[in-house]
Amino acid sequence: MPRTIRVLVIDGEEIILKSMSRALRSEGDVDYMVATANTALEGLRQVRSSIFDIVFVDYALPGMNSREVVRRIRNTSPSASVVLMSGFSSATAFPNEAAGNADGFLSKPFTTGEITSLISRILTQRSGNKA
Repeated sequence: MPRTIRVLVIDGEEIILKSMSRALRSEGDVDYMVATANTALEGLRQVRSSIFDIVFVDYALPGMNSREVVRRIRNTSPSASVVLMSGFSSATAFPNEAAGNADGFLSKPFTTGEITSLISRILTQRSGNKA
């Protein structure tokens, strides 16, 4: 039976939301349930009403900085892993307080392999920490 991984993508760019949804199609022994939100507030509403394994958050969301979004996700859903996404070339481009609160970093543009590899690594680390 395939494992279901629940993913939320919060990004103001429709192309990113569509790309992530397309990239995370069910494959092999993994089914991805992908929800999207184009604003921080909509994403936070979804975090309050559903359970997600991983939440991808754009670093430059309008209306609310990513550090605040990550803090609210952690308060609402402490079991969810949070990944920052950005067009910056690396996580070192982020202020320490923002990058330090995330479980991972995804640089835009991305490939399907980069996304699935990152998800696998984060979930493996998370399950290892619970053991």
